Amino acid sequence: MVSPSAALPEHGGLDPRVVRSRAAILRATADLLIESGAAGVTIEGIAERSGVAKTTIYRHWKTRSQLVFAAFESLFKPVAPPEHSGPLRSQLETMLGQLARGLNESRWAPAVTALIDSGDRDPELRQLIHDFLVVRMENARGLLRAGIERGELRAGLDVDVAVGLLVGPVFYRRLVSREPLDDALVRLVVDQFLLGASVERGSA
Repeated sequence: MVSPSAALPEHGGLDPRVVRSRAAILRATADLLIESGAAGVTIEGIAERSGVAKTTIYRHWKTRSQLVFAAFESLFKPVAPPEHSGPLRSQLETMLGQLARGLNESRWAPAVTALIDSGDRDPELRQLIHDFLVVRMENARGLLRAGIERGELRAGLDVDVAVGLLVGPVFYRRLVSREPLDDALVRLVVDQFLLGASVERGSA
């Protein structure tokens, strides 16, 4: 599924005024999302903060949910595929460490809770979040598939469940328990995962 933000050309062929207005709308929406949560994001508020007319906003995005999600997505940088070289433990720690730092430090972190909460009541937004996570977690699935191919992880390992086992504790600490997200937790999660998933440990 193509996200509503990706459905528009990045810059090529667009009038510079369209590019500027679209960027202003996304900035204003992202600011409101971070400051007030999804419930605080209104088309009127976006128009006032961005200086762009409501009719123009609706020309870019058909629904408020699509706009809210596009603003959230705009806060992320593209993720490069990881190198499938070196010890699997180190690769997993690097991947999980990046997620933990993002949830601790990145500008998008405060918006995560707001989107998850809104997604419970907004089927369109929930589907957009689901599709986004599927794409963002593909690097983790790739690391695990490579580990299986090299014989480091059990051949019958369910990759999707394994990704949940790795990232679940990180999201739990950020969204529920509010305990520290640090390198010690990352190492502990990877250690516990490999105890059950690696060929040597899992077959013991």
